[in-house]
Amino acid sequence: MRSMNMAATGLLAATLAVVAVPVLPAEAQEAHWLHVRVEEPGETRVSVNLPLALVEIGLDIADRHVMQEQETRWGPEGKVTVADLRRMWAELEAVGDADFVEIEDGDTQVHISRRGDQVLMRVDEGDGTRVRMEMPSAVVQTMLGTEGDKLNLRDAVRELARSGSQDILSVQDGETTVRIWIGTNGEAR
Repeated sequence: MRSMNMAATGLLAATLAVVAVPVLPAEAQEAHWLHVRVEEPGETRVSVNLPLALVEIGLDIADRHVMQEQETRWGPEGKVTVADLRRMWAELEAVGDADFVEIEDGDTQVHISRRGDQVLMRVDEGDGTRVRMEMPSAVVQTMLGTEGDKLNLRDAVRELARSGSQDILSVQDGETTVRIWIGTNGEAR
């Protein structure tokens, strides 16, 4: 991780907080929060703690000003649409618990699976890099929505809040650690 990227992330989060905190309802203090922590030894440390209500406001702003005229597409030449992702997800949901991707390439291992109501991703590399992601299936379903060609990020954030406190993503890359989790305001991990 580069310090410049971490500083930019911190600046963006602080800007959103200054702009949106005055309009947050009082219950946001007790509500679930998005926590992001980035640590590099001897360098910049970033800790961002935002009420999910603030994240929703930020997504509304982005939707109005950034994504308004853009279709969401992925893959080579943007040929995969949200409708394609929605159809793929419906098939994956029908399967239930399963291992979807298992890759062993030298000292790199990748594992993507579904267990119960969680979509799990685990990456381990020989250099010590570790990535762990856990996402409630309901969040993925909500994000894909039911129609249109945009991701439903705002409702996905609400679904994350309903899922309660949990780790979402952790990355250990050498001495750099990135953690993203949902919890209460005072929660520290």
